[in-house]
Amino acid sequence: MKRKPYFLLGIFVTAGLVLILIYGLFYASRPGEIPSAQISQKAKPFQATTFDGQTISLQQFRGQPVILNFWASWCVACRREAHIIEAAYQKYGVKGAVFIGIAINDTREASLGFIRRYGKTYLLAPDNKTGTISLDYGVTAVPETFLIDKNGIISEKVLGAITKLKIDRFLLNQL
Repeated sequence: MKRKPYFLLGIFVTAGLVLILIYGLFYASRPGEIPSAQISQKAKPFQATTFDGQTISLQQFRGQPVILNFWASWCVACRREAHIIEAAYQKYGVKGAVFIGIAINDTREASLGFIRRYGKTYLLAPDNKTGTISLDYGVTAVPETFLIDKNGIISEKVLGAITKLKIDRFLLNQL
């Protein structure tokens, strides 16, 4: 008689663990597919000074699609996407697309080494000392990329390394 409640409790606990496992396998392993509240919202304005001393602001690029990428020199996935973003910049930058890379949680020297090593030539700037830009965008890890349309609205947020296909699809609709 006393075994029945424990047996039922065991079934419920087992079922709960199976559901958590299923969630982890199908959703937690693909965090880029978790919806963001920032989609369809106006991109937060910011100003930054590039590594070569140029002052830029998001507002100056209104009317142009913007690929806003947060990265760091120590980030393995950032190394994987470095050539993808640079190639996309070479292809679409001449057509009016803007590419901005914001280095976060990195030293200036390490960032500059990464820029040289991967031949990055688009607009690259460190976040400020308090990380205001990355905080305003809710960046939780690098790399994260925001696809901002011509009207300054965030179309998509990509967690993890961005792909050529994602950039192509976005920019073909914008240019």
